[in-house]
Amino acid sequence: MTIKVYASLAGSLLLLALPVLADEHLSYPFYIGSTLGFSQADQDCEYYNYECDGEDVSFSFYVGKRFHENLAFEVAYMDLGKLDNKRGLYTTTGETTGFNFSVLGIIPSANFGYLYGKAGMMAWETDYTRVDHTTTTTTSSDDSGTDFTFGIGYAFTFQNKYEFRIELERLNELDDNFNSGGSYITNLSLGGNIHFE
Repeated sequence: MTIKVYASLAGSLLLLALPVLADEHLSYPFYIGSTLGFSQADQDCEYYNYECDGEDVSFSFYVGKRFHENLAFEVAYMDLGKLDNKRGLYTTTGETTGFNFSVLGIIPSANFGYLYGKAGMMAWETDYTRVDHTTTTTTSSDDSGTDFTFGIGYAFTFQNKYEFRIELERLNELDDNFNSGGSYITNLSLGGNIHFE
């Protein structure tokens, strides 16, 4: 399935949920938010003799619904930035975006907020640019896939309407053209969301 199919699926799920979200008697909110952070591609640089510069700024936009005190579901659009991989006379740059579908397990923490763990799947696409430094030739390609993701974070809540988050997330085996066997991308981010009762 392509990323466009997953985007359509996410939109359809939200449309189906609207009648439920409109119920005034629900105790848990629908919410939207965004994050800004840093992504890093984890590679065995010494083994492959790489010169790694696999770090960049990342951002995301997400929507979610809390169904229970201890359970929520989120859909996020993520942009992991440009990650460079230099090996010998070649430099490959990968730009990865995608939709991340996650289930959150929540542990409330007094009146301050809650600790959460998350797990899900990311439908990703990566655009590659490869530069041959001997001939200055540039070639382009792309790849896509669906892989497992997981993370942990803490959300501080304010006035029962706003949240401030800090989150660490691991995206498994993305960018298999960027690094043989796939790159594990770690994303550390800060963000916030607003609740809609």
